[in-house]
Amino acid sequence: MRNEAFLRLFAGSGRRKLENGLELCVVPAYEVLQSRREAMDACGEDEQTLGLWMNACLLARAIYRDDARAFSGGEALMRAAPAEQIERWTEDYAALCREENPACSEENAQKAMQALSQEDYERLKWRVLKAFDVLPGEARARRMTDRDYLYCAAQMMLDEREKLDAMCPSCRERAQRRLCPVCGEEMPEENAGFDERRFEELRDAGVCETASSGADETCGAV
Repeated sequence: MRNEAFLRLFAGSGRRKLENGLELCVVPAYEVLQSRREAMDACGEDEQTLGLWMNACLLARAIYRDDARAFSGGEALMRAAPAEQIERWTEDYAALCREENPACSEENAQKAMQALSQEDYERLKWRVLKAFDVLPGEARARRMTDRDYLYCAAQMMLDEREKLDAMCPSCRERAQRRLCPVCGEEMPEENAGFDERRFEELRDAGVCETASSGADETCGAV
């Protein structure tokens, strides 16, 4: 995960028992942001290790023993646990997130990806950057991959779907109408800006196929 609009995925109060008296807890969104900062500081310029550091720093905030954190930080966890154990804990955390928030389900992820396939790719990237107040020239924007953009956009769309699901049928129907911003008249459905060539490139490269399934592993990569 890259930014706070979809870090709500991690918000919850769920718990899961681990081995040796450890307990896995879903952490608040702010802690996810903190774990990302810690991971980026720890890996420095070695971007190859960023994913592992992100997982470790998040898990350090999620794993408890006797109602207290079992690890002081990502480095402490990395020193105490092998990479295979960190991977298993990350998978457990992703499963706990899915239990706490059905928006993480494969079905919802597929719906989001179908909707994303109808959007111009450059506009999609801009929507993600704009939502998080990031300029394209910033270092954090340059680090974003196609998969990152698609994952962010998918989670933003799931947020909107949750808002609609919370409405009564009448309000939901009105909210889904496409209205003219000037006169308020209903607009016809059209999709002139869909960049089919770019979407085909992403699909052939496996990005669109992995964006939803990558949600599990990205849960640690904030």
